[in-house]
Amino acid sequence: MSLMSVYIHIPFCVRKCLYCDFLSFPLGGQKDPDSLCCSDKSRLCAESAYGGTIEDCSDSADKVVEAYIEALKSEIHERADSYDSRTIGSIFFGGGTPSVIDAKYIKEIIEELRKYWPLAEDAEVTLEVNPGTADEDKFRLWKEAGVNRLSIGLQSVHDEELKMLGRIHTYDDFIKCYEGALQNDFSNINVDLMSGLPGQKVSDWTDTLETVLNLDTPPKHISAYSLIIEEGTVFGDVYGEMEGDGSRNIAVGEAKAEAGLREKYLKLKDLDLPSEKDDRTMYHLTARLLREKGYNRYEISNYALEGYECRHNLVYWNRKDYLGLGLGAASCMDNVRWKNTAELKQYISVVSHDKYEVEDLSSADRIFECIMLGFRLTKGIDLYAFKDEFGEDFVSRYSRQIEHFKKEGLLSVENGYAALTERGLDVADHVILEFLS
Repeated sequence: MSLMSVYIHIPFCVRKCLYCDFLSFPLGGQKDPDSLCCSDKSRLCAESAYGGTIEDCSDSADKVVEAYIEALKSEIHERADSYDSRTIGSIFFGGGTPSVIDAKYIKEIIEELRKYWPLAEDAEVTLEVNPGTADEDKFRLWKEAGVNRLSIGLQSVHDEELKMLGRIHTYDDFIKCYEGALQNDFSNINVDLMSGLPGQKVSDWTDTLETVLNLDTPPKHISAYSLIIEEGTVFGDVYGEMEGDGSRNIAVGEAKAEAGLREKYLKLKDLDLPSEKDDRTMYHLTARLLREKGYNRYEISNYALEGYECRHNLVYWNRKDYLGLGLGAASCMDNVRWKNTAELKQYISVVSHDKYEVEDLSSADRIFECIMLGFRLTKGIDLYAFKDEFGEDFVSRYSRQIEHFKKEGLLSVENGYAALTERGLDVADHVILEFLS
């Protein structure tokens, strides 16, 4: 049986972080003074998402979550007939915040998957966790369900930076969560960190890295990302558009004052993003400090101790088959890609789940993705696999680009791989574009 990976989208969270553009909804009924009120369009309640009446917001949210899990099980059943000869090599619960829902649902979903597909003996099962949403009972149930890898979203060790990002937790909350995970025998843990934050200095980022690296039991994996300003987010409103004189245009954001965000917009207004020089310094500092501590950089933003690379994410980067289940989830099976609906009410209420934006990938499409994704990996593009799949020699096809970037010291071709050098990774987008032009 050939392997496939499964992604499960849990679109619920306590509240939306100010930089987040993921498909997610804050649950109603959360005792969070900074949450938006239930009448706001981004809130999740029975009236808008399930068809019920808002009498008690907490009860309404519970009903929506329960209905969503039932819809997920229904989709699993639907997809099973098409891919019944597969074995699951990895499962990844993402979101949103999967840890915010009752742990029994994580167990139910894994049990439902097991009804239709065998799990590989060494299957990697990852759950994204937000500090402040996990407790002893959840750790225990996740473990019983078969979860064996946690990805904890820390982002920063500085509480003022966490508050500025709109995170619901403090560094102390992270420590409690991290120690709770270790005490419940979760040894394979990733920690997410984020640089390039508004007002962040190089010394602040250094402190975050060193604090995490010097934990009594350091994480096996660290994902260190630079902040990306996305449209449709609070950060996008503040930093994404500039007036002609270079000043910020936050009129859109200030107009949301009725949602309780005016104070946040005004605070961000006084914080500048790090300079390009400081951003680059943070980027290089990350690679150096993690390398000194024994972390292997295997992808542009991902580092792992030996043997702890995220196998699920490697499926994406190596263009293997993955089945996405849940709201807005993307799939790519047998070189056919599609997405699920992004409309929550529709996903919950339909009898069968249609595929959207279905695309049968051509050879040109697959070569494009091979280059786009392959050069993100430090090992690079497998030249033998390329010839096997496309019937062409990669070095011959791209001889001009290869010679040019080898002379520039940005690319190496050895041991059956074409890979970006350390300098090449710094300008990966530029190199990739040249290969695709």
